Amino acid sequence: MYQIKVDPHTHSIFSEHAFSTISENAACAAEIGLEAIGMSEHFNSLLTPIRADGMPAWGAMMNMAALPRKIHGVTILASVEIDIVDFQGNLAFWNDFPPDGFRDGGNDRRSLCDTLLDTRDYAIASVHSFPGRDSGSVIQHTEMYCNVLRNPKVHIIGHPGRAGLRFDRKEVCKTARDCGKLIEINNLSFQADLAVQKECRKIAETCAELGVGIVVSSDAHSAYSVGHFERALNMLEEIHFPEELVANRSLTGFLRAVGRTEP
Repeated sequence: MYQIKVDPHTHSIFSEHAFSTISENAACAAEIGLEAIGMSEHFNSLLTPIRADGMPAWGAMMNMAALPRKIHGVTILASVEIDIVDFQGNLAFWNDFPPDGFRDGGNDRRSLCDTLLDTRDYAIASVHSFPGRDSGSVIQHTEMYCNVLRNPKVHIIGHPGRAGLRFDRKEVCKTARDCGKLIEINNLSFQADLAVQKECRKIAETCAELGVGIVVSSDAHSAYSVGHFERALNMLEEIHFPEELVANRSLTGFLRAVGRTEP
């Protein structure tokens, strides 16, 4: 059985549809011996709290300095699950700009998207919903994921097997490998229907074939799911997935995989 020491994809009550605080997530992580968890809150127009003036209520995400780096002995990583919002591979709020108080050095052309991503230890980009998302072709879906992987501010493609968009698995995985990016094998996806589970398996098999790094995550929406990867790990064991391609077997290895030397 693979030993996973970092859960890179967890949600807290900030994400609106999750049930636990960061402290509760960290406490459960500590109980099962995790070294770190990613605070990967949603950043999109559907699940990010929106203020009365229409701007995302992102202040807490931008104030990571208020949190200790370790809670209950578990390292807290600043992450985000940011939405892919079109077939060009643009990300949520890519064309929206922060108010004056958040502008950096007077730079008023830095989008909300870039302003947030520049503060993250790593970023997960996922497809949930966007206008016209069900009208695309395999070619469009493939180009979308490849464009996202080429974005230097994105490190992980989130739950591609659960997004419901067919794409050229080999082309996307080759791009991930060539760009040094990671594909997520998401435990929550194995609660979906059999078609989704089969797609996740095929993606993992393609990653193994092409030597593409992956992360295994819980996508926890309550503290009680943090660090639970059993279904995803069972599938990886069944296909004899190479252990060395699992990036989050240790905090040191995970940080190296996302291009950081320390949190």
